[in-house]
Amino acid sequence: MRILVTGASGFVGRRLVRALVERDHEVVAGVHRAEVTFDAPVICRYMNVLEPDTLVEVLRQFKPACIVHLAGQTLVELSWSNPVHTIQTNVIGTMNVIDAVCHAAQQARIISIGSSEEYGISALMGVPLTEDSPCSPQNPYAVSKFTAGQLALQMAQKNQLELVHVRPFNHFGPGQGPGFVISDFISQIVAIEQNRCAPFVKVGDITVQRDFLYIDDVIHAYIQLLEHEVPNGFYNVCSGVSRKIEDILSYLILQSKVTFEVKRDANKLRTSNVPFFVGCADKIHAATDWTPSIPFHEGLLQTLDWWRVKHSKRE
Repeated sequence: MRILVTGASGFVGRRLVRALVERDHEVVAGVHRAEVTFDAPVICRYMNVLEPDTLVEVLRQFKPACIVHLAGQTLVELSWSNPVHTIQTNVIGTMNVIDAVCHAAQQARIISIGSSEEYGISALMGVPLTEDSPCSPQNPYAVSKFTAGQLALQMAQKNQLELVHVRPFNHFGPGQGPGFVISDFISQIVAIEQNRCAPFVKVGDITVQRDFLYIDDVIHAYIQLLEHEVPNGFYNVCSGVSRKIEDILSYLILQSKVTFEVKRDANKLRTSNVPFFVGCADKIHAATDWTPSIPFHEGLLQTLDWWRVKHSKRE
Protein backbone atom coordinates (compact mmCIF):
# COMPACT_ATOMS: atom_id res chain seq x y z
CA MET A 1 0.00 0.00 0.00
CA ARG A 2 1.27 3.50 -0.77
CA ILE A 3 1.10 5.62 2.38
CA LEU A 4 1.82 9.31 2.84
CA VAL A 5 3.05 10.37 6.28
CA THR A 6 2.98 14.09 7.05
CA GLY A 7 5.37 15.24 9.75
CA ALA A 8 7.49 12.22 8.90
CA SER A 9 10.71 13.59 10.40
CA GLY A 10 9.29 13.89 13.93
CA PHE A 11 9.52 11.53 16.90
CA VAL A 12 6.50 9.43 15.92
CA GLY A 13 6.92 9.94 12.18
CA ARG A 14 10.38 8.41 11.93
CA ARG A 15 9.41 5.25 13.78
CA LEU A 16 6.15 4.97 11.84
CA VAL A 17 7.98 5.29 8.51
CA ARG A 18 10.40 2.52 9.45
CA ALA A 19 7.61 0.24 10.69
CA LEU A 20 5.58 0.75 7.50
CA VAL A 21 8.56 -0.07 5.29
CA GLU A 22 9.20 -3.21 7.35
CA ARG A 23 5.61 -4.23 6.55
CA ASP A 24 6.32 -3.77 2.81
CA HIS A 25 4.34 -0.57 2.40
CA GLU A 26 5.57 2.12 0.01
CA VAL A 27 6.07 5.29 2.02
CA VAL A 28 6.05 8.91 0.90
CA ALA A 29 7.53 11.01 3.70
CA GLY A 30 6.28 14.57 3.93
CA VAL A 31 9.12 16.67 5.35
CA HIS A 32 9.89 20.33 6.00
CA ARG A 33 13.53 20.23 4.93
CA ALA A 34 15.13 18.69 1.86
CA GLU A 35 18.13 17.40 3.81
CA VAL A 36 16.08 15.06 6.03
CA THR A 37 17.15 11.42 5.73
CA PHE A 38 15.63 8.16 6.99
CA ASP A 39 17.03 4.77 7.93
CA ALA A 40 14.58 3.10 5.52
CA PRO A 41 13.96 3.40 1.75
CA VAL A 42 11.30 6.09 1.37
CA ILE A 43 10.31 8.83 -1.05
CA CYS A 44 10.88 12.26 0.56
CA ARG A 45 8.91 15.28 -0.57
CA TYR A 46 8.67 18.79 0.81
CA MET A 47 5.26 19.44 2.38
CA ASN A 48 4.07 22.30 4.55
CA VAL A 49 0.54 22.07 5.92
CA LEU A 50 0.29 25.88 5.75
CA GLU A 51 1.24 25.84 2.05
CA PRO A 52 -1.71 24.06 0.40
CA ASP A 53 -0.06 23.90 -3.03
CA THR A 54 2.67 21.64 -1.65
CA LEU A 55 0.03 19.23 -0.35
CA VAL A 56 -1.96 19.08 -3.58
CA GLU A 57 1.19 18.61 -5.65
CA VAL A 58 2.35 15.57 -3.64
CA LEU A 59 -1.11 14.02 -3.53
CA ARG A 60 -1.61 14.40 -7.28
CA GLN A 61 1.78 12.91 -8.02
CA PHE A 62 1.61 9.87 -5.74
CA LYS A 63 -2.13 9.19 -5.15
CA PRO A 64 -1.61 7.48 -1.76
CA ALA A 65 -4.07 4.88 -0.55
CA CYS A 66 -3.72 6.20 3.00
CA ILE A 67 -2.51 9.36 4.72
CA VAL A 68 -1.28 9.46 8.30
CA HIS A 69 -1.44 13.11 9.31
CA LEU A 70 1.17 13.63 12.04
CA ALA A 71 2.39 17.12 11.19
CA GLY A 72 1.57 19.58 13.93
CA GLN A 73 2.59 21.56 16.99
CA THR A 74 2.76 19.06 19.86
CA LEU A 75 3.82 20.97 22.98
CA VAL A 76 1.28 22.24 25.52
CA GLU A 77 3.79 24.76 26.91
CA LEU A 78 4.46 26.22 23.47
CA SER A 79 0.73 26.47 22.81
CA TRP A 80 0.42 28.89 25.74
CA SER A 81 3.30 31.08 24.54
CA ASN A 82 2.22 30.99 20.89
CA PRO A 83 -1.45 29.99 20.61
CA VAL A 84 -1.85 31.53 17.14
CA HIS A 85 0.89 29.33 15.68
CA THR A 86 -0.66 26.29 17.38
CA ILE A 87 -4.13 26.95 16.00
CA GLN A 88 -2.79 27.72 12.53
CA THR A 89 -0.66 24.58 12.38
CA ASN A 90 -3.03 22.10 14.00
CA VAL A 91 -6.42 23.37 12.82
CA ILE A 92 -5.81 25.23 9.56
CA GLY A 93 -3.06 22.75 8.66
CA THR A 94 -5.41 19.80 9.11
CA MET A 95 -8.12 21.51 7.08
CA ASN A 96 -5.58 22.12 4.31
CA VAL A 97 -4.66 18.43 4.27
CA ILE A 98 -8.28 17.32 4.00
CA ASP A 99 -9.08 19.96 1.38
CA ALA A 100 -6.09 18.74 -0.66
CA VAL A 101 -7.40 15.17 -0.37
CA CYS A 102 -10.76 16.31 -1.71
CA HIS A 103 -9.06 17.88 -4.73
CA ALA A 104 -6.34 15.35 -5.49
CA ALA A 105 -6.75 11.99 -3.71
CA GLN A 106 -10.33 11.50 -2.64
CA GLN A 107 -9.91 7.73 -2.45
CA ALA A 108 -7.30 7.98 0.32
CA ARG A 109 -8.10 6.91 3.87
CA ILE A 110 -7.02 9.53 6.42
CA ILE A 111 -5.67 8.84 9.90
CA SER A 112 -5.84 12.17 11.73
CA ILE A 113 -3.75 12.25 14.92
CA GLY A 114 -5.35 14.10 17.81
CA SER A 115 -4.62 13.88 21.53
CA SER A 116 -6.04 12.62 24.80
CA GLU A 117 -5.72 16.27 25.90
CA GLU A 118 -9.01 16.81 24.06
CA TYR A 119 -10.88 15.25 27.01
CA GLY A 120 -9.48 17.83 29.42
CA ILE A 121 -11.23 18.14 32.77
CA SER A 122 -13.69 15.40 31.88
CA ALA A 123 -11.03 13.18 33.44
CA LEU A 124 -12.21 14.52 36.80
CA MET A 125 -14.92 11.88 36.55
CA GLY A 126 -12.19 9.53 37.76
CA VAL A 127 -12.97 6.68 35.36
CA PRO A 128 -11.24 5.50 32.16
CA LEU A 129 -12.22 7.81 29.31
CA THR A 130 -14.00 6.36 26.29
CA GLU A 131 -14.60 7.94 22.90
CA ASP A 132 -18.09 8.87 24.15
CA SER A 133 -16.72 10.83 27.12
CA PRO A 134 -17.35 14.58 26.79
CA CYS A 135 -14.44 16.76 25.69
CA SER A 136 -13.54 19.84 27.72
CA PRO A 137 -10.04 20.89 26.57
CA GLN A 138 -8.09 23.10 28.97
CA ASN A 139 -5.18 24.53 26.96
CA PRO A 140 -4.64 25.93 23.45
CA TYR A 141 -2.99 22.72 22.23
CA ALA A 142 -5.94 20.62 23.41
CA VAL A 143 -8.41 23.06 21.87
CA SER A 144 -6.54 22.91 18.56
CA LYS A 145 -6.61 19.10 18.46
CA PHE A 146 -10.28 18.94 19.47
CA THR A 147 -11.26 21.51 16.85
CA ALA A 148 -9.21 19.79 14.15
CA GLY A 149 -10.83 16.44 14.92
CA GLN A 150 -14.37 17.80 14.88
CA LEU A 151 -13.87 19.68 11.62
CA ALA A 152 -12.03 16.76 10.01
CA LEU A 153 -14.89 14.35 10.62
CA GLN A 154 -17.46 16.88 9.41
CA MET A 155 -15.49 17.48 6.20
CA ALA A 156 -15.08 13.73 5.75
CA GLN A 157 -18.82 13.18 6.06
CA LYS A 158 -19.63 15.98 3.62
CA ASN A 159 -17.10 14.78 1.04
CA GLN A 160 -17.58 11.03 1.59
CA LEU A 161 -14.02 10.47 2.79
CA GLU A 162 -12.71 7.67 4.99
CA LEU A 163 -11.29 9.28 8.12
CA VAL A 164 -10.56 8.31 11.70
CA HIS A 165 -9.38 10.75 14.35
CA VAL A 166 -7.08 9.08 16.86
CA ARG A 167 -6.65 10.24 20.44
CA PRO A 168 -3.35 8.83 21.69
CA PHE A 169 -2.64 9.08 25.40
CA ASN A 170 0.84 9.76 26.81
CA HIS A 171 3.54 7.98 24.83
CA PHE A 172 7.30 7.89 25.13
CA GLY A 173 10.40 6.26 23.75
CA PRO A 174 13.79 6.77 22.08
CA GLY A 175 13.90 9.90 19.97
CA GLN A 176 11.36 11.93 21.94
CA GLY A 177 12.71 15.32 22.94
CA PRO A 178 12.26 17.21 26.21
CA GLY A 179 8.88 18.74 26.94
CA PHE A 180 7.22 15.44 27.88
CA VAL A 181 7.37 14.02 31.37
CA ILE A 182 9.35 10.79 30.83
CA SER A 183 11.82 12.31 28.37
CA ASP A 184 12.21 15.26 30.77
CA PHE A 185 13.06 12.94 33.66
CA ILE A 186 15.43 10.76 31.67
CA SER A 187 17.23 13.60 29.87
CA GLN A 188 17.93 15.28 33.21
CA ILE A 189 19.11 12.05 34.86
CA VAL A 190 21.48 11.25 32.01
CA ALA A 191 22.81 14.80 31.99
CA ILE A 192 23.65 14.36 35.68
CA GLU A 193 25.31 11.01 34.97
CA GLN A 194 27.44 12.72 32.32
CA ASN A 195 28.37 15.61 34.70
CA ARG A 196 26.56 18.06 32.46
CA CYS A 197 24.44 19.72 35.14
CA ALA A 198 23.95 20.05 38.88
CA PRO A 199 22.72 16.88 40.68
CA PHE A 200 19.03 17.60 40.89
CA VAL A 201 16.02 16.82 38.71
CA LYS A 202 13.29 19.43 38.27
CA VAL A 203 9.72 18.08 38.36
CA GLY A 204 6.16 19.30 38.29
CA ASP A 205 3.26 17.61 40.08
CA ILE A 206 4.38 14.00 40.44
CA THR A 207 1.35 12.87 42.48
CA VAL A 208 -0.93 12.57 39.43
CA GLN A 209 -1.71 9.33 37.58
CA ARG A 210 -1.45 9.03 33.82
CA ASP A 211 -1.84 6.45 31.04
CA PHE A 212 1.41 5.65 29.19
CA LEU A 213 2.30 3.64 26.10
CA TYR A 214 5.69 2.83 24.63
CA ILE A 215 6.04 4.36 21.16
CA ASP A 216 6.13 1.03 19.31
CA ASP A 217 2.68 0.14 20.67
CA VAL A 218 1.34 3.48 19.44
CA ILE A 219 2.87 2.89 16.00
CA HIS A 220 1.31 -0.57 15.86
CA ALA A 221 -2.11 0.91 16.68
CA TYR A 222 -1.84 3.42 13.83
CA ILE A 223 -0.84 0.67 11.42
CA GLN A 224 -3.75 -1.51 12.50
CA LEU A 225 -6.15 1.36 11.85
CA LEU A 226 -4.83 1.91 8.33
CA GLU A 227 -4.65 -1.79 7.45
CA HIS A 228 -8.18 -2.60 8.69
CA GLU A 229 -11.50 -1.38 7.36
CA VAL A 230 -12.83 0.56 10.33
CA PRO A 231 -15.78 2.96 10.57
CA ASN A 232 -15.13 6.71 10.58
CA GLY A 233 -14.94 8.21 14.05
CA PHE A 234 -12.78 8.68 17.13
CA TYR A 235 -10.40 6.03 18.47
CA ASN A 236 -8.44 6.08 21.72
CA VAL A 237 -4.93 4.64 21.74
CA CYS A 238 -4.03 3.93 25.34
CA SER A 239 -2.98 1.27 27.83
CA GLY A 240 -5.94 1.58 30.20
CA VAL A 241 -3.44 1.41 33.08
CA SER A 242 -2.95 4.26 35.55
CA ARG A 243 0.62 5.00 36.61
CA LYS A 244 1.62 7.53 39.23
CA ILE A 245 4.30 9.89 37.94
CA GLU A 246 6.10 9.59 41.29
CA ASP A 247 6.40 5.81 40.82
CA ILE A 248 7.93 6.27 37.36
CA LEU A 249 10.50 8.67 38.77
CA SER A 250 11.27 6.27 41.64
CA TYR A 251 11.97 3.48 39.15
CA LEU A 252 14.26 5.72 37.12
CA ILE A 253 16.10 6.73 40.29
CA LEU A 254 16.84 3.05 40.91
CA GLN A 255 18.26 2.73 37.39
CA SER A 256 20.42 5.82 37.69
CA LYS A 257 24.20 5.56 38.03
CA VAL A 258 24.32 8.59 40.34
CA THR A 259 22.37 10.08 43.23
CA PHE A 260 20.54 13.36 42.90
CA GLU A 261 17.93 15.55 44.54
CA VAL A 262 14.38 15.97 43.23
CA LYS A 263 13.22 19.59 43.18
CA ARG A 264 9.74 20.84 42.40
CA ASP A 265 9.72 23.51 39.68
CA ALA A 266 6.74 25.85 39.53
CA ASN A 267 7.36 26.35 35.81
CA LYS A 268 6.52 22.69 35.20
CA LEU A 269 3.11 22.86 36.89
CA ARG A 270 0.01 22.83 34.69
CA THR A 271 -2.50 25.65 35.18
CA SER A 272 -5.29 23.07 35.03
CA ASN A 273 -4.44 19.56 36.18
CA VAL A 274 -6.43 16.47 37.13
CA PRO A 275 -5.27 13.71 39.47
CA PHE A 276 -6.34 10.73 37.31
CA PHE A 277 -6.24 10.67 33.50
CA VAL A 278 -6.62 7.20 31.96
CA GLY A 279 -8.19 5.95 28.75
CA CYS A 280 -10.20 2.96 27.58
CA ALA A 281 -9.07 1.18 24.39
CA ASP A 282 -12.04 -1.17 23.97
CA LYS A 283 -13.15 0.44 20.70
CA ILE A 284 -9.88 0.04 18.80
CA HIS A 285 -9.44 -3.46 20.20
CA ALA A 286 -12.89 -4.46 18.93
CA ALA A 287 -12.18 -2.93 15.51
CA THR A 288 -8.66 -4.25 14.95
CA ASP A 289 -7.69 -6.64 17.81
CA TRP A 290 -4.89 -4.19 18.71
CA THR A 291 -3.61 -4.40 22.25
CA PRO A 292 -0.38 -3.07 23.83
CA SER A 293 2.45 -5.60 23.95
CA ILE A 294 5.58 -3.77 25.16
CA PRO A 295 6.11 -4.00 28.95
CA PHE A 296 6.17 -0.49 30.41
CA HIS A 297 9.44 -0.84 32.31
CA GLU A 298 11.14 -2.41 29.32
CA GLY A 299 10.20 0.70 27.37
CA LEU A 300 11.63 2.91 30.11
CA LEU A 301 14.95 1.06 30.00
CA GLN A 302 15.16 1.31 26.20
CA THR A 303 14.49 5.03 26.43
CA LEU A 304 17.08 5.47 29.17
CA ASP A 305 19.68 3.59 27.13
CA TRP A 306 18.94 5.75 24.08
CA TRP A 307 19.48 8.97 26.04
CA ARG A 308 22.75 7.63 27.43
CA VAL A 309 24.03 6.93 23.95
CA LYS A 310 22.79 10.29 22.70
CA HIS A 311 24.69 12.13 25.43
CA SER A 312 27.84 10.01 25.13
CA LYS A 313 28.14 11.00 21.46
CA ARG A 314 28.50 14.62 22.53
CA GLU A 315 31.75 13.92 24.33
